[in-house]
Amino acid sequence: MLIQPIDYFLIAWFAIAAASTLYVGIDQYRNNPEPVVMKWGFILVTLYMGPLGLLLYVLADKEPRPGEHEAFTSPLWKQGVGSTIHCVAGDATGIILAAVITATLGLPMWLDLIVEYLAGFAFGLFI
Repeated sequence: MLIQPIDYFLIAWFAIAAASTLYVGIDQYRNNPEPVVMKWGFILVTLYMGPLGLLLYVLADKEPRPGEHEAFTSPLWKQGVGSTIHCVAGDATGIILAAVITATLGLPMWLDLIVEYLAGFAFGLFI
């Protein structure tokens, strides 16, 4: 049961985020020559950020025509966005998973902080 007006906003946001993530995922695997880790990076960031992640993908990584990806992503700012996406996807995934695990286990906040930090670092390093 929806009780607050913000609930409608959140439902719309989640629907738009799901549609954005689906679009990025399909486009990445059909039309993008990026390495798999970058494909997953943009998919995860779009899942976390919704239409803002989609906007980053379209502006910085989606090639306008087939075969032009390398030239399209050559400006330094687009390379910076790609590097940031790669790092954020790994770090955020580690932190989110650690938060779910520590909350489920009912661990104290000080331990939660340490586990999330280490998980974010490890996922960022190895993903």
